[in-house]
Amino acid sequence: MQTKKPSLKKQLINVGFLLLLIGFTFFIIFHNNDGFSLRSLEDFVSKIHWPFLLGAFICMFMNIGFKGMSIGVLSRALGYNKRLTKNYSYAAADIYFSAITPSATGGQPASAYYMVKDDIPISHTTAILSVNLLMYTASLMALALVTFIVRPNLFINIDSWIVKVCIIVGLLVQLLFLSVYVIIMISEKTVMKIATWLVKIGSFFRIIKDREEYLGRIDASVKRFKNSIKLLNHDKKALIGSFLLNFAERITYISIGVLVFYGALYNIPELAGVKINVIDIYALEAFCWFGSYCIPLPGAVGASEAIFNSVFSMVISNVVLLNSTMMITRGINFYISFIFAGIVTLLHHINVHFIHPKRVENKAKT
Repeated sequence: MQTKKPSLKKQLINVGFLLLLIGFTFFIIFHNNDGFSLRSLEDFVSKIHWPFLLGAFICMFMNIGFKGMSIGVLSRALGYNKRLTKNYSYAAADIYFSAITPSATGGQPASAYYMVKDDIPISHTTAILSVNLLMYTASLMALALVTFIVRPNLFINIDSWIVKVCIIVGLLVQLLFLSVYVIIMISEKTVMKIATWLVKIGSFFRIIKDREEYLGRIDASVKRFKNSIKLLNHDKKALIGSFLLNFAERITYISIGVLVFYGALYNIPELAGVKINVIDIYALEAFCWFGSYCIPLPGAVGASEAIFNSVFSMVISNVVLLNSTMMITRGINFYISFIFAGIVTLLHHINVHFIHPKRVENKAKT
């Protein structure tokens, strides 16, 4: 896992691209929906029952907090008892850099960089973040299983077949990742045999140019993950704790949309006739989240908004109210969360590099 200092130039490019996506998304939303405007959005916000809106923001902070607590639990299992604020900063860095990079690829390297800066050797940092990612994926699949068992009819009733495909593909991608992790734990050789076969196919079609280099990188990644599991396998309580905290992280994330919906339902007459229970809303929010995993764009911007509107159109028929609910939900669980995580990361970066600078480059190599 890389521990290079986050590049300011790359950040500016990534943020610039993200802003373009956001601008294009907002243009489509405001210009393709009659009656929806900034004024109608402002009116919607003013009518949301404020305790629910406050609860949504609390869930946003807790979402980052649970990720940080999971990192903390795994860190303590290896003997590193970092403060809650440190772990919160590692989680915030993950969320911020994940939001500005395609397929969330920048999150873990950023967290690793700051953890190494705080005197956690790269081998242990890799173990902590790799196992946390495993538990994140496992908790996602557990939530998906529960959602489809409890409310399969809601998935069937989604009108758009494209959205259904996005949900299924998003979950299959995550299931593939989880399957690879499990196979590595059982048999490292099996993974390499499969990888060799796939690389040969890629090389035959000239998708992969240097077959040996590619296999070498895969082998190194497999060994790193295997070593990570060995390092933390002795502490079953830490592994269970990490899984439960990752599951709690997902529940708080979904709760943001649930609270926005019920806050609007509380005061807006047009929504008074909506008859739907809290389990249904959690399931619909979960389907929206699952679908976003098949979109390799930063934050799945644009696609997430479209999926939300398609899924929730079965509950909210008024286009203005539908778009307003979507905008406030996405505003809190992504846009404001992204900005807040960026501020926390910036403050941590200033503390690490300017207030309490450390030279740990040699440790990063151990």
